[in-house]
Amino acid sequence: MDRSTGSKRPFPVDDETVEAPSRTPRTLSQSIIGGKQNGQREYQHGAIVKVTMKSFVTYDYCTFSPGPNLNMIIGPNGTGKSTIVCAIALGLGWNTSVLGRAKDVSEFVKHGSEKGWIEISLYNAKGPNVVIKRHINKNNNTSVWKINGENKSQKEVMKKVQSFNIQVDNLCQFLPQDRVSEFAQLSPQELLRETQRAVGGDEMVATHEKLIELWNEHKAISLSVKGDNESIEANEKRNAIMEKDVLRLQQHKAALRKIKLLEIWKIYALYGEAKEEYNAIKEQRRIVLADIRQLEAQGAPLEKKKSLAITAEKEKEGQKAETERKYQRRSRELRAKESAIEAEEGKAEELKKDLDRIHAKARKRLEAIDGLKKQIAALEEKIQSAKSDNEIQAEREVITRQMNRIQGDQNEIRDKIENIQSEQKELADQCKKYNIGIHEKTNRLNQLDDIRDRRLMELRKGDRDIYTAVMWLRENANKFQKQVFEPVCLEINVKKSHSEFAGPVENLLMNYLKTIFCQTREDYNFITRELLDRQRLRVDVIAPVARDLDLNNFNSPLAQHQIERFGFDCYALDALEGPPTLLAALCSKAQLHQVPMTRSTNLDFEAISRSRQFKRYLTSTASYVISYSKYTKEAMDTKRTLRPAQILTASVDHELRARLLREIDEARSKQEEAEKDVQRLQKDDSTWRIKYDALETERRRFDLQRKELMENNRKASQNKYSLERLNASLQAKESEMSSEEEEEQIRQQVNASTLKRTRLIFDHHSIAKDVSGLFSQLNIQILARLQAHAELQAITTECKEYDRELDEAKESLNEVDIQYNKIKDKAKDLLARTKQEYGELKTDELDEFQDLAKGWSLDKIENELESERAKTNSTYTPNMSVMEKYDQRQNEINNTRAKVEAKTKRLDKIASDIAHSKAAWYHSLTETIGKISEEFSKAFERIGCAGEVKLSEVADYDKWGIDILVKFRDAEKLQKLTGQRQSGGERSVSTIMYLMTLQALSNVSFRVVDEINQGMDPRNERLVHKQLVEKACTEKTSQYFLITPKLLPNLDYHERMGVLTIFNGEWLDQGAANWGPYIARMREHKAKNHKARRLA
Repeated sequence: MDRSTGSKRPFPVDDETVEAPSRTPRTLSQSIIGGKQNGQREYQHGAIVKVTMKSFVTYDYCTFSPGPNLNMIIGPNGTGKSTIVCAIALGLGWNTSVLGRAKDVSEFVKHGSEKGWIEISLYNAKGPNVVIKRHINKNNNTSVWKINGENKSQKEVMKKVQSFNIQVDNLCQFLPQDRVSEFAQLSPQELLRETQRAVGGDEMVATHEKLIELWNEHKAISLSVKGDNESIEANEKRNAIMEKDVLRLQQHKAALRKIKLLEIWKIYALYGEAKEEYNAIKEQRRIVLADIRQLEAQGAPLEKKKSLAITAEKEKEGQKAETERKYQRRSRELRAKESAIEAEEGKAEELKKDLDRIHAKARKRLEAIDGLKKQIAALEEKIQSAKSDNEIQAEREVITRQMNRIQGDQNEIRDKIENIQSEQKELADQCKKYNIGIHEKTNRLNQLDDIRDRRLMELRKGDRDIYTAVMWLRENANKFQKQVFEPVCLEINVKKSHSEFAGPVENLLMNYLKTIFCQTREDYNFITRELLDRQRLRVDVIAPVARDLDLNNFNSPLAQHQIERFGFDCYALDALEGPPTLLAALCSKAQLHQVPMTRSTNLDFEAISRSRQFKRYLTSTASYVISYSKYTKEAMDTKRTLRPAQILTASVDHELRARLLREIDEARSKQEEAEKDVQRLQKDDSTWRIKYDALETERRRFDLQRKELMENNRKASQNKYSLERLNASLQAKESEMSSEEEEEQIRQQVNASTLKRTRLIFDHHSIAKDVSGLFSQLNIQILARLQAHAELQAITTECKEYDRELDEAKESLNEVDIQYNKIKDKAKDLLARTKQEYGELKTDELDEFQDLAKGWSLDKIENELESERAKTNSTYTPNMSVMEKYDQRQNEINNTRAKVEAKTKRLDKIASDIAHSKAAWYHSLTETIGKISEEFSKAFERIGCAGEVKLSEVADYDKWGIDILVKFRDAEKLQKLTGQRQSGGERSVSTIMYLMTLQALSNVSFRVVDEINQGMDPRNERLVHKQLVEKACTEKTSQYFLITPKLLPNLDYHERMGVLTIFNGEWLDQGAANWGPYIARMREHKAKNHKARRLA
C-alpha cells in the first residue's frame, strides 16, 4: 500500500525534516488500490521514489511515495494536484517556463511564508538513490540547491537529472495542465524534435541538428556560389564588352610610344638640316658684305649730276608760272560772260513756261465752274427729296418710347437675375461650408481608422499567416452566410475612459487576440478548409454556439454600485467596445462579464474573498486568481504580473466614429438639398436670361432704326452746308481776273531778255580769242618744263635705284644676320633637345629608338608621324579608366573563381557529411516513426477511430516534421491534428494516445500528464483509460503520473497501478479508515463473479 501524508496548515517541522510527524495531518495523499508493495516492484532508473514539499503553493507540508508504474493522482479542484506537477518540474531543476504558469519561482512559495522547499528522491539503479533538494527564498526570488545534502549549482543539478534521461521540458514526457493545449499546437517540426528527444535520445536529436546545420550551411554556400558565379558571368560580360576598348587603348598606347620616339628622331633630323642651313647662311653673309662695299664707291658722280638737273627745272618752272597766271585771269573773264549768257537764256525759258501756265489755268477755271454747277444741281435735288425735320422728330419719339419700354423690362429681368445669383452665391457658400466640414470630419474618421490599419501592420510583422488570413477574409466577405469577425485585436478597442486597463484586458484576452470568430458552422467549415487545409495557415478559428453569441445571456454577478464597494471600477466587459456579438463570444471564452478591474492598489482581500463572488480580478499591473478550499472554505490568491499592453495601446473611439459618420451623412444630405436648389435657380436664371436676350435683340433693332434716322438727318444737314459752300466757290471762280493782261506783260519781258543776251555774246567772242593765244604759249612752256623735269626724274631715279640697291644690300645683310643668328640658335636648341629627349628614354625604349628611323629623311619621319597621329585621331580612344576597370574586374574574376573552387570543395564535403550522417539517422527515424504510426493506429482502432503518424520530408532538414492524422467520425477523412480543427476532447484523446504510443518505444524515467481527460466524452475517456492502464502497468515500463480531478465509475484498474487521493481538510487522525479489508472483499467478490461467469 502506497502511503503519503500532507497538510495545508503549519505545524512544527524543520527545513531539513523529510519524515511525517507523529500525528498525520488531515490533508492526506493515500493509495486506495494497493497491489504489491513498492519494495516488491522494480523502479526504472531515474524514477521518482519520494516527493516532499514544505510551504509550497497550497501545501504547508506534504510527502508521498509514488509507485514504479501508473500513479493516478485524484482529488477535487483546488486541492493541489497540479501543485505536485509543479513540484516535480521545479524540484528537478527546470524553470517556471515549462509550466506555463507564474514567471518567478518565488510565486510558488505558499502565501504567508517567506521560504519553501522541495525534495525529490530518484531511484538509482547503479548505486544509492539521488536526493535533490531546492530551497526557494520568496523575498529575493533565489534558490539554493543540494544533492544528497551537498550544496550544488543549478547547472550541476540539471546535469545530474539529465543523466537519468529526464526531460521535463519535453511535452512528450512532461505535460502539465497549463500546457496541455500547447501539445496539439506544436508545429510538425517541434513535434519531431520532442519525439526524437523522447524516443531517439540525444544522439538522434544531435544528428538531426547537425543535419540542419550542415544543410543550412550547404544552402548558404550554394547561394553564395550562385552569387559568385553570377558575379563572374556579369564581370566577364562587362570585360567582353570592354575588350575592344582595351585593345584600342593598347594600340593607342603603342602609337603614342612610336610618336614619342619619332618626335625625337624628328628633332635630330631638324638639327641636321639646321646645321646645313647655318653653313649656307654663313657663306651668303660674306657675299652680301662684298656687294655693299662696291656700291658705296659709285655714289659721288651721281649726286653732282642730280644738282645741275634741279637748277634747270627751276628756271623752266618760273617761265611757265607767269604765262599760266595770265591765262587764268582771261579764262575767268570768259567764264563770267558765259554765265551771264546762260542766265539770260534761263530767264527767257522761265517766261515761256509762265505763258504756258497762264493758258492751262484759264482752261482749269472754266472746267471748275462747270463742275461746281453740276454738284449744286445734284445737292438741290437731294435736299428737296429728304424728310422734313418734323417727320424725323416724330419717328424719333416713337423709337424712343419703344426703347424705354424695353429698357424697363430689361431692368426688371436684371433685378431678378441678380437676386437669383445672390441666392446661388449663398447656396455655394453653404455647399463650401458643408464640404469643409465633411473633409475635416473625414480626416478625423481616417485618423480613427488608421489605428486599425496600424494594428494590422503590426500583425503582418509578427504573424504573416494572420495577415494573409485577414486579407483573404476581406476579399471573400461576400461568400459568408453571416459576418465573420476579423482577429479580435482588430475588432475591439479599449474605451478612452478606461485606457489604463489596456494591459489587463490584453492579458485577459491574450489567447483570443488573433482568433477569427464565425457565427455559423458553415462559415467555420468553409474558412478552415480554405485557410488551414489548402493554404496551410496557422490561425485560430472558432464558431461558438448560438447562445454564446447573444450578449444578453451574459450577466455580471454584481451590479456596478455593488462592485464599487469592494474597490473595483468596472468589469472587463465595461472597458471594451466592439460588435456585441463578438463581445458575447469573448464573454463565453474569457468571462469578460465576471472579471472586475480596479485602478487602486489597496484592496480589501478579506472582503473580496468573503463575498465568494469573484474567482479572478485584475489591477493595472497584476492578475489575481482566487481559489477556495472545498473543506476549510479558506481563500487563496495567486498573483501574476501582467506585461504591458502591446496591441491595444491605441483604441478607436467608436462613439466618436459613429457621431462623425452621422454628422458626415447629415452634411452630405444638406449639401445635396443645396445643390438641388442651385440647379433650380440655374434653370430660373437661364429662363430669365433667354427673355432678357429676346428683349435685347428687339432693343438693338429699334436702336438700329434710331441710328439710321439720325444718320439721314445728319446727311440732310451736311447736304445743305455743302450746297452753301459750293455756291460760294462758284462765285469766287467767276470773279477771278482775266489771263490776257498777264500774258502781255510776260511778252514784253521776253523781248528785253533777248536784246541783252546778244550783247553778251559779242563780248564773249573777243575774250575767247585772247585766251586761245595764251593757251598755246602755256603749252610750249609746259613741255619745256616737263623736259627738264623728266631729265631730273631720270637722274633722281638713278640715284634712288643706287640708294635702293645700297639699302637692299644693307637690308639683306640685316636679314642674313637675323637668319644667321636664328639658325645658329635653332641648331643649338635642337642639339640640346635631342640630347635631353634621348637621355630621358627608358632602357626598353633605347633599342626600339635605334632601330626605328635610322637613316630616314625628315620628310619620311614627318610622314610616318602624320600617319601615326592620324591613327590615334581617327579611332575612338576610350577613357584611361577603362583599362583600370578592366584589370580590376579581371582580378575580381580570378579571386572569385578561387573562392568558388574552395566553396565547391566545401559543398562536396558537406554533401558527403550529410550523406554519412543521414544514413543511420534516417533509417532509425523512419523505423521509429513507422512503429509509432503502427501503435498509434492500433490504439485508435481500439476506440473505434483512425489515426496515423507520418514523417514529413522536404529538402530543408529544419522543415522535416511529424504530422499526426486523426479521424473521429466515419464520414470524415484523416485530418491533421491542430490546435483549432479538433475539439478539446478530441485533442486530449489524440495527445494521450500519442504519449502512450511513445511509452512502449522510449526509455524515460517517468512521464507526467496533468488533466489530459478534460473535454473527453465518457466513452472515449473510458477507452483511453483502459489503454493507459494496460500500457503503463506492463513490466519494465516507465513510471507514469496521471493527474485527474474526476473518475468515471467501473473503470479498469491493475494491481501495478497506484491511486493517490488528495484529501483536503484541517487534520486526519492516524486512526483514519483502513481501506485494506474493503479492497480485499472487493477482490474476493470480483473473483467469485468471474468464476461464476466462466462456469456459466
